[in-house]
Amino acid sequence: MLLVFSQEVRVSPSSFPPAPWRLRGQLYASVWWVPVRRLHLSLDPAFELLTVAGRACVAAAFVDYQPGSVLTYGELFGAVSVRIRGSLRAGMTVTHMWVDSEPSLRGGRALWGMPKQMARFALDPAPPDAAFTGASWDAEGRELARVRMQPLAGAPRRVRLPVPVLNLQVLHGKVHAPPSAIRISPRLLRAAEWTIPADSPLAALGIAGKRPALSAQARDFEGSLSAAVPVQG
Repeated sequence: MLLVFSQEVRVSPSSFPPAPWRLRGQLYASVWWVPVRRLHLSLDPAFELLTVAGRACVAAAFVDYQPGSVLTYGELFGAVSVRIRGSLRAGMTVTHMWVDSEPSLRGGRALWGMPKQMARFALDPAPPDAAFTGASWDAEGRELARVRMQPLAGAPRRVRLPVPVLNLQVLHGKVHAPPSAIRISPRLLRAAEWTIPADSPLAALGIAGKRPALSAQARDFEGSLSAAVPVQG
């Protein structure tokens, strides 16, 4: 399987909101430590896998961008730990991403180099303190992933912690990163049950049928996402 993660997209700036994007909502993520042999990825040459004891960190998440955001939409993404080749700079690069908003798709590609594609979502409208279920299907109706998560423990909602956006993407032939952080009220989740079909592109991340090492909710996150800027190694 050959996957290409850098995209050069030329679109009219009027077809999506300009940066910075004001974003708020709920993010439900899981993390796995995946043996390198189970990954089926072809990263941009600017990156090399960042591994510990032969394992890479892989993350997948559903995101519900809610009223108060520049756009309201659903999102599913997968990412893997990388290091800029020849550098100590490390982070996560998004290898797969789907949204149900065309302006988000166009803006995400043009402003941050995100490999966004269109999809359909079913996100549980339950309050943030309840169990979460989510599912997504691509434009051809193929199921991409579904998940069910139960709340475990978290900080009081009044506690707001700044979290840097450690994202690295290739844009215009160079590694870029958004110089931004978001504020969240963190909460651990238990019994995260992911279903990723064998024919889902997310299966290339080696997480299908595997239990996550950790799952968490970025509850009531909010932030202002600036346009990505070139990284100096």
